[in-house]
Amino acid sequence: MNLLLRLGRLCFDSVCVPLGAPLRHASLVRMLVKREIAARTSGTLLGKLWPLVQPGLQVLGFWFMFAVVYDMRSRGGPSFLQYLLLGMLPWLCLSEVLSRSTGLFREFSVLFARSPFPLEVLPSVVLVIPGIVYSTALVLTTGWMLGVVAALKAVLVIPLLLLWCLPLLLLCAVIGLFVRDFGQILPFLLTLLMYVTPILYFPDMLPERARAWMWLNPLADWMAVIHGALTDTVVPINSVFRLAGLWLLLLLPGWLLYRRTLLHVRELL
Repeated sequence: MNLLLRLGRLCFDSVCVPLGAPLRHASLVRMLVKREIAARTSGTLLGKLWPLVQPGLQVLGFWFMFAVVYDMRSRGGPSFLQYLLLGMLPWLCLSEVLSRSTGLFREFSVLFARSPFPLEVLPSVVLVIPGIVYSTALVLTTGWMLGVVAALKAVLVIPLLLLWCLPLLLLCAVIGLFVRDFGQILPFLLTLLMYVTPILYFPDMLPERARAWMWLNPLADWMAVIHGALTDTVVPINSVFRLAGLWLLLLLPGWLLYRRTLLHVRELL
């Protein structure tokens, strides 16, 4: 009975503590986000607009390449450009968050090296700016291509994606602290993962044998859910259940490892 109660408490903490920390320390999170925006945009002509301009330039680049240079047309469903952008913007957000998470403790070490600091808020700081930037880019792009109703649905895509990747962020932060080479390897692994995920191509362009193994790739499930929701086609329920199951499976061990690491992080840096 005690073991079940302890396990239940751990499960409760693994959900409530990472999600509740930003609310308990809201003023601190706002200060850190403003500090990061100032660091990114200091001395630039566009100032605070730069974080939004960057994904906008990426969208224009994809549009020019595939709509103008290659002149890729619709195949009876969504155009290739629509398909690419609806998947690429969430992917860029996820990739940025995970790549940065490997150096999470070193990046903010100046804040907690010699003074008390609520380390549990650091993951939320990494999530906020990409969440705002890519949510805005996705909503505007979706509204431009698919209309207002689809844009309203797109509001939820990036927040849900970032919530889902929270356990991965916690695990990457811990691994990156102990294995510094991981920060160099992860971008390469993410590039490989992008190539095996139907982002740059339609799923039915894959050989039949490769499609049979696609269920092992959670990012393929995300692409199926995003395209199904935003283009008013079928949202595969199996993909939703697999994503929810993987999130629940990784959240508890991710939070336990992160919490245990917090006790020794100052000694390790």
